[in-house]
Parts: sequence; C-alpha cells; structure tokens
Amino acid sequence: MFRKKYLAAAGFMILAVAAAGCGKKNDTSVIQPTPTPVQEEAVSPTPTTELVNMEATVEKNIMGEKTSTASKVTIVNQTGSEIAAIYIRETPSDEDEEAADEWGDDLVNGSFTLKSGENAVYYYEKPSSSTVTYDIRISYTDEEKNECFFRNLPLTTIKQLTLRMDGKDDDAIPYATYMTANSTREVSTLNDVKKRLGLEVDEEDSDSVTPTPSPDSEDNSSNSNNTPSTDSDNNDPSPTSTPSDNDGDNTNPTDSTIQTAEGYIGMSIDDLVGAVGGAQSSEYEEDAATGTTGYYYYSNFTVSTSVDEDGNEIVTGVW
Repeated sequence: MFRKKYLAAAGFMILAVAAAGCGKKNDTSVIQPTPTPVQEEAVSPTPTTELVNMEATVEKNIMGEKTSTASKVTIVNQTGSEIAAIYIRETPSDEDEEAADEWGDDLVNGSFTLKSGENAVYYYEKPSSSTVTYDIRISYTDEEKNECFFRNLPLTTIKQLTLRMDGKDDDAIPYATYMTANSTREVSTLNDVKKRLGLEVDEEDSDSVTPTPSPDSEDNSSNSNNTPSTDSDNNDPSPTSTPSDNDGDNTNPTDSTIQTAEGYIGMSIDDLVGAVGGAQSSEYEEDAATGTTGYYYYSNFTVSTSVDEDGNEIVTGVW
C-alpha cells in the first residue's frame, strides 16, 4: 500500500511540474500563415471593336484608281439601255487627227454592267489645266445598238453627270446633264448638241433640261440601233453652260395627272416624268444637313426630290 501511495504522489508531482512548465514558457511569437499562391489564369486581351460609320455610303461600280489625290465624279445611266463599256479620255485638239480615234482601255472591263437608272463612280487624277475637257464613249450590252459619244465635258467641275437620250429609236439624240460642286441647277448639253448636228433649236427652250423618257423594256428589247452613232469625225455632243428649266409636255395637268404623280413618290424622277411629262421648270437646293433637294414646277403642282451621294434622284413629295 505504501508503494501505491508513493507512486500516486510521484505521478501527481509530475503532472504539476508539467503544468507549471507549460504556463512558465511565454512564447509571444506568432506564426504567420504562408498564403497559398493563387495561379492567375491567362486573360486574353479584349479586341478593340472598330466602330463602323453607318453614314458612309458603300460605293459600287467603281472605275479608275481610288487614291488619296484622286477626284471623282458619279456617272448616272439614264439612256434607257444597259451599258457594257465606258471609255473616258481628255478631249483631243482638232489638229491631232491621230488622237481622235484613240480612246484607251474600257474602264468597265467586264467588272459590271450599268442598267438604266444605275450609276458608277469614276476616279481620276485632275489635269494641271482647269480648261481641259473630257469625252465619254459608251457601248451597250445589246451589240446591235450603236455606240454613243458625249464630248467636251468639263469633268473636273462636275460632281454628278447623267447620260441621257432625247427621243426614241433612230431619232434619239444622246446628250448629258450635269451638276457642278457649286451649282443648284442642272446644266444640259442638249441644245448645243442639236446645234452641232444642224437641228432646229427653239430659243425659248434654250435653257431646258429634257429628261430621258421612261424606257419601255419591251420596246427597247425589240428595237435595234435605237442610239445614233457619233464617230470622231462628227462634231456631236458638247456641253453648254445653260441652267435647267424643263418645259414639259403637260402644259395643263389635270387632277388625275396629280394623282398619277403621287403614285411615284419613292420612285425615280425619271419614271414620274415618263408617266406625266416634263415640268415647266426645275431647280436644286444644296443643304449641308439634308443634301441636294430638287423642285420640279408644273402648272398646278410641284414635285420635290432628294438626290443621294450616288446620284439617284427620288421623288419625295407632290403638292
């Protein structure tokens, strides 16, 4: 028994010493936990989104080379037939007989065809002289139709050039109308062409711009040689600086004429003119915000149009 008591006392003392030792050691050091490194995932850079200019006009039917120094002119086909080839050159001098037959390469070269009512954009380098004029030669997809020529055009001052025909079939005369960068009214070459061809010109209509009649697809497809040929020896189309005042066929439009015109809102002005006739006069206004606006004045109603950057003239109102 004595031994058991001794062992119990010894065990108690050991526990007391151990307890005193734990309390006696005052370790104030703090073990800082080592942070686990976080593996960052590779983040691909977000590609920069290129802003698209929704107001930019997409050009089509481009001819020539588009460079930083090039000028451009919009050419509108209102001849009533589909154009397959276009040649443009500087007008040669009367003394240079060899150059009279030289036209260079076809600018279209099979890349597109230009239906009546469509347009193309021609890029070119301006000549050093501001007095240089240009000639245009066109041929059609219908090879039975004769080529047309438009001469002495002041292309460097023109922003929109429209190729037209006055009349139909064999009596049709090719001519052009155009607008310069500073003009508000179209210039027509028709009367000057008539003078060169020896045709009678009504002096009262000397300022007129005669729109091309609306083409009849069936008539155009069945009639061959409806475009008079003008070769280099014939002094044909050349421009005049005459403003536009259309003397129309409908001198006394009726209410039904107005209703017919209203049906062409949203369509080409040439379609309207083909249906109701030409206006007595017309003019154009330029506005930085709204662009080019045309006004066609009939005896008892007015037609307004809008001309876009591609040269398309659309009827916007009739009143």
